Amino acid sequence: MRKLGLVVFAFALLGAGSPPEDSGADVEALATARRVHGVVTAVEPAKITIASVQHTVTGRVDPARTKVTVRGRPGRLADVQLTAHAKGELCLDDVWLAIDVH
Repeated sequence: MRKLGLVVFAFALLGAGSPPEDSGADVEALATARRVHGVVTAVEPAKITIASVQHTVTGRVDPARTKVTVRGRPGRLADVQLTAHAKGELCLDDVWLAIDVH
């Protein structure tokens, strides 16, 4: 009886150490959300949204930090259009570091 209790306790510890199934997907989504490649779905003065097949990412635009390029040349936020194919990179505080429209 004592061995059975130890086996059950060991399996309980193994199960407690593994993360829930849903949290693994959330961690992966956060890790991949920092570099987005997709279509521009919203352009506002303070934020831009880029949607890919897997997810949609919205980030703030900081005029001092956000670098916008259009077809490899320096551009402005006004050059970014809806439905344009773009890729972007977010920093940790959800500010776009780079947006490249191509």
